[in-house]
Amino acid sequence: MKKALAILVALTLCVPFLFASALAETDVQKAIAEAASMSWDDLLAKAKAEIGDNKLMIYSNTSRVKEDTFTAKTGIAIETQNPNDSQIYEMLEQEVGNNVYGADVVLLQDCFMLTNLAIASGWLENYVPEEYKAVIRESDQNPLVAVYLNRLFFYNDGGDKKAKMFKNVWQFTEPDFKGTEFKNPMDEKSSMNFLISLTSEKWQAKMAEAYKSYYGKDWAPSADFDNISYEWIYKFLMNCTFVAKDSTIASDIAGGAAGSTGLFVFSKLRSVDASNITVCANDGIEGFAGLMYPIYSMVAANAKYPYAACLYINYLLSEEGYGNIFGSQMGTYSVNSTIGISDNAKTYGDQPLSFWQDCLVFEDAEHVQNVYFEAFDRISQWCASK
Repeated sequence: MKKALAILVALTLCVPFLFASALAETDVQKAIAEAASMSWDDLLAKAKAEIGDNKLMIYSNTSRVKEDTFTAKTGIAIETQNPNDSQIYEMLEQEVGNNVYGADVVLLQDCFMLTNLAIASGWLENYVPEEYKAVIRESDQNPLVAVYLNRLFFYNDGGDKKAKMFKNVWQFTEPDFKGTEFKNPMDEKSSMNFLISLTSEKWQAKMAEAYKSYYGKDWAPSADFDNISYEWIYKFLMNCTFVAKDSTIASDIAGGAAGSTGLFVFSKLRSVDASNITVCANDGIEGFAGLMYPIYSMVAANAKYPYAACLYINYLLSEEGYGNIFGSQMGTYSVNSTIGISDNAKTYGDQPLSFWQDCLVFEDAEHVQNVYFEAFDRISQWCASK
């Protein structure tokens, strides 16, 4: 990630020249424009003629794309690589930046790096099928979000489902609180962008309401914090224990003492005994109950098989494709508003995306762009001081 950030800083000096020189439409861009208005059957025929017996290459930060239902449906074989996001950006710089073929489809996170590095550098192209534009929020179309995932506050209820131990998000900042297990924002970009998104005016107002409810007085700026969200972030981080894996956090909370808390992806409940774990959102916690972050789906700018890449993205957006790749797990939500959560997810107490929109901090791409360097600097210093 340090290398990618260095590339980004350099690009801020030359982005206008990149756009000024990128006037001619490429073959990939032409294919994307044509594919957008094609029917599934027509696009499938075009993709099969293009790719033949070769494989569609996918870079993805989630291993779920390894499933083979796309191949079973289309006859098009896939090959996947699952590097982390930092590695994906570095691979794009080395490959697309030097016009060396590597991938056709790219699934990745981090709205800031995606927009300011990969898209600004011309490494990735956006594709939205016309047939899905009416069922995807406009704000999720450019760049295209394929799915949302959440990380929620959970706690060990000691077997008492009526315990309601955490009623306000400010409880996680108290000096005598034992702390929350959480993925380090310096290693996990969804964690960093969640904290940055929390500093927006919208969330400052919500945090002020929660503060007054909890402390019985209005929040006031100080020499240390002129933004209420920064105060919460600092105190929360000072209380945190950084843990590398969501599965480890889930296991720790399930086997921990009553009152132990963690912020981790909902899907990890399936791998532990969740009988004594409560989702804070179900207690109606004041402030917020976790975060929601997107996985974007893009076409590599030098894709060898752009029609097949577009077909795969169509499949991701369909009820069948989403259901086969992501839909059986809780904590994963299609950007296609006509698709709900699975029956399996409901058995774990999952809720539809509309429920989470009221109580989770969604990654706010516009706000992250506007304050990234200032917020990143503050948060990284606090993380380093632990």
